[in-house]
Amino acid sequence: MATSTDLHARGAAVFGSDADGVHWPYEVNGIDITLRRTDPERFRQQQADRTRRRELIVEWAERHGLKASTVSCCPAWLAGSVSRRCRQCAEYLSPASADREWLDHTICWLKDSRPAVITSSPYGVSPESSARIAWWLEQPHLRAAYGKGWYGFGTTQVVMWRADRIATVEPAVGAP
Repeated sequence: MATSTDLHARGAAVFGSDADGVHWPYEVNGIDITLRRTDPERFRQQQADRTRRRELIVEWAERHGLKASTVSCCPAWLAGSVSRRCRQCAEYLSPASADREWLDHTICWLKDSRPAVITSSPYGVSPESSARIAWWLEQPHLRAAYGKGWYGFGTTQVVMWRADRIATVEPAVGAP
């Protein structure tokens, strides 16, 4: 297990940081700090779980040579050569969008400073979401895989990537 200092430095390399600390994504960030006073044992358990999820996401990103983008977008983002929100994203992520359900808890990832991977953690993948992912995969350079991921809470990790920028991406293994 990495020390807190090692994990902080590695997390900063993947997610960036500032004076307030690492820019951890929502999926591995919060715990109920009121438990520190009201239920110290449960607080320690939540801290340990958060640390495991942070280790998992950092190890996964390092294994694939990825850095988190500051942009949150849809699979159209993967077509770009720079990390900026696509023009269609408002449509793809609107409440009526066929992508909204499966793009829950999305993180966009860069490889060599170029859009390469999108991960999401929906609470299940419905037949409609599966069909929509299949629609995206009609583009010859896109691939997808499913797994448990780092978010936990009964979610499914969806990983979509540009096969011409990164050959293979597996979902995170050893999820909480």
